[in-house]
Amino acid sequence: MKKRIFIQNIMILSASSLVIRGIGMAFSVKLAAVMGAEMLGRYRLTISIYVFFLLLCTSGISVTVTRLTGDLLAKNEYGKASFVRDKALGFSFITGIILGAIMFLTSFFLPRHIFGDGAAGAVRLLGISLPFGGFSAALRGYFTAKRKILRNAGEQLLEQLSEITVFFIAADHLSALGVSPLLCAALATTIAEIISFFYCIFLWLNDRKHNAAPEQFSGIYKLSSPVFIPCTASAGLRSALSAIENSLIPVGLITFGSGRENALSEYGIISGMALPCVLFPSVFILPFSQLIVTELSRERTLLHTKNIRRISVRSLRIVIIYSLLMMTPFIFIPDKIASAFGYCDKAGFYMRVLAPLIPLSYLDSAVDGMLKGLDCQKSYFHINIIESVLRVIMALTLVPFLGTAGVIAIILFGELINVTLSLWKLLEVIKI
Repeated sequence: MKKRIFIQNIMILSASSLVIRGIGMAFSVKLAAVMGAEMLGRYRLTISIYVFFLLLCTSGISVTVTRLTGDLLAKNEYGKASFVRDKALGFSFITGIILGAIMFLTSFFLPRHIFGDGAAGAVRLLGISLPFGGFSAALRGYFTAKRKILRNAGEQLLEQLSEITVFFIAADHLSALGVSPLLCAALATTIAEIISFFYCIFLWLNDRKHNAAPEQFSGIYKLSSPVFIPCTASAGLRSALSAIENSLIPVGLITFGSGRENALSEYGIISGMALPCVLFPSVFILPFSQLIVTELSRERTLLHTKNIRRISVRSLRIVIIYSLLMMTPFIFIPDKIASAFGYCDKAGFYMRVLAPLIPLSYLDSAVDGMLKGLDCQKSYFHINIIESVLRVIMALTLVPFLGTAGVIAIILFGELINVTLSLWKLLEVIKI
């Protein structure tokens, strides 16, 4: 592994992620202020539908392009890498169109008593963004394999800035015309994806101009299927089960005794206020999780077993130490953190309760990236499905009897199961 380049890219992506997630936090604060806790809960439910289709469109193709391109570049087959890039871009755009149409049809079957008014229109609007998001994700996978991290950082920063700018403008001007904040948020996301798409078109054309011409080769689908199918299936099934879980939680809270408005408010505080704050420090872990896929894939291709073991062990130590440090303020001063963002006192309480999620989720993210780089997509798929099924079962059984305590149990126990199984598999693969 080229240590200097890897560390340099980690620093670049971490700095950009800090800015991007900071903008995202500002977006979350604005959403909470404009929508209120009850509508924020409905927004999180609506977004869970969008995330299902978005991950189905982007997750598998991004990892597949990174893996295939990384392996080809390790063998100095640059023309073939360009061919993979172009094939993936066309495939992801067409897939996005198909999934966008399905998402549009899905909007007609959303239960109004759970999602409320406006959710169907927001889902239809978000469906337009899928082909543009798919194209961008494929290109990000390609540039990750080439270690051209600044291009990815620039594209994601542009998208985030566009989203929050459009939302501010829409919320200030369209609300007077009777347009709900939910539709304003969906409009902002869709326009941001379109702007990001045109920027990616520019990056793609520039890359074609300065790199090897595409060299067609046979067997590309045979090479990509072992990576694409498990990753896409895992992302699709996990996000589908997550959407079901998110729909069951408000229903369970209502059954527990909360009114519909109170149930959505509690759900909005947990998922729209407390969780984004608790997960915010992962800005320094997510870049590592993305880049480690390429690095371990290269080492595996070159059969550098000792390097794989050394990189994995050192990475796990760093992630554990960092996550424990980041957990500390959420245990001791969550009320001050909530106050700084203008959130209610209950958000601070949930931050303290969810603080153990930090070491669990951060370690899980890092281990998942390592498993993808070590060609363990099938294990990654099985582990995620086990976790998601357990979470749905808990949403059905715990929340109606325990209320918000059941919601917290779902979040913490689900992550504990996932990271335990993932870590067990990683240690088995690297023979420790």
